[in-house]
Amino acid sequence: MPAARTAADADAALAADDAPWLRARILVKRARYALEVCGAPGEGLAELDGVLARHQEASDAAVTVATAARTPRITPATAYVLGVVHADQRLEVESARYAFGRQWPGVAPGLVGPAALPD
Repeated sequence: MPAARTAADADAALAADDAPWLRARILVKRARYALEVCGAPGEGLAELDGVLARHQEASDAAVTVATAARTPRITPATAYVLGVVHADQRLEVESARYAFGRQWPGVAPGLVGPAALPD
């Protein structure tokens, strides 16, 4: 069972790595909704939400594919294809993280409104 244990450990590590990003998406959505209620523009947050949605979809797909690859009696060709799809989805996760890092510095200063500035 060492191989199954290693796979479970890898899945747990990836899930722990993805969890803060999923939490960030929830917080971005809440901030965007709060700005909408106040009548303030939240286009930057909407774009960030889209990037984080891409991240969540790719991480969920990677988990699903990894689970499918561990199905008993799977053919080697199918396992190979699932491995390629898993790698592709993990690359999409990293791409979304990079895009978030590039967009966030432009959005963050706009979240500070006049009420937050000292007199």
